[in-house]
Amino acid sequence: MEKTLSVICLAALLAVDVNATSIIDDNEHPGGWNFELPLLKVKKTATRREVKFSFSSSFSFGFIAGVGQAKDVDIDMGQSFELEWGDVVSLETRIGRKSFVGIGLGFDWRNYRVTGFKQFQKDEQGIISMQDYPEGTEPKFSRIHTFSLSLPVKYYYCLGKHITLGIGPELYFTPYGSLKTRYYMNGEEQKLTAGNVHQNRFSVGIGADIIIHHVGIYYKYNPFPVLRTSHGPKFSTMTVGLKVAF
Repeated sequence: MEKTLSVICLAALLAVDVNATSIIDDNEHPGGWNFELPLLKVKKTATRREVKFSFSSSFSFGFIAGVGQAKDVDIDMGQSFELEWGDVVSLETRIGRKSFVGIGLGFDWRNYRVTGFKQFQKDEQGIISMQDYPEGTEPKFSRIHTFSLSLPVKYYYCLGKHITLGIGPELYFTPYGSLKTRYYMNGEEQKLTAGNVHQNRFSVGIGADIIIHHVGIYYKYNPFPVLRTSHGPKFSTMTVGLKVAF
């Protein structure tokens, strides 16, 4: 976790971001790559460089549903969620009067929970499987947690001055994963944890969002299994949620 926080702090200091609505004005944005620094926005213009205050970035919260789940895997969408700090580092280039391509780097945290009578369990060989809870216990939840670096490459189109539609592939590098199970036995809460869950370190999905006045909705679909199928049960995901862009 300390390494993760260090990476986030370093990225925040070097952050570069994009202002989507500014591209509608032909005189203000003649083309080429556009970069922004934290608190200082640097725009490329025909005759000069302008510096303005900027707070561009995005935060997303969404609910995750399981797709193509193996037997006994039942991801609870009501309790499985994603938190994403997007466009920590990003850039964009205009390709039309109302359209541009953006590339961003962000941080993504996901919790995949099952809340039924099966739990994720890791054995001595490192294999994760779905197992029954101990007899006489009351299940609370069992979850897989992952942390990823996200790299969306999206096409954006401005439907109006304050309405932007985006769609495109999203690449993920997932260096960290863990397992946690909680249940009650004889009235006392029990907790089981494990690391190194053999998550898929690289995956590619597709994402789409629509932003109106800095607030919008987004959808993601990732067909790649969350865990390596040689070490865990198969399940992929889709996510629906809210996004706030600054």
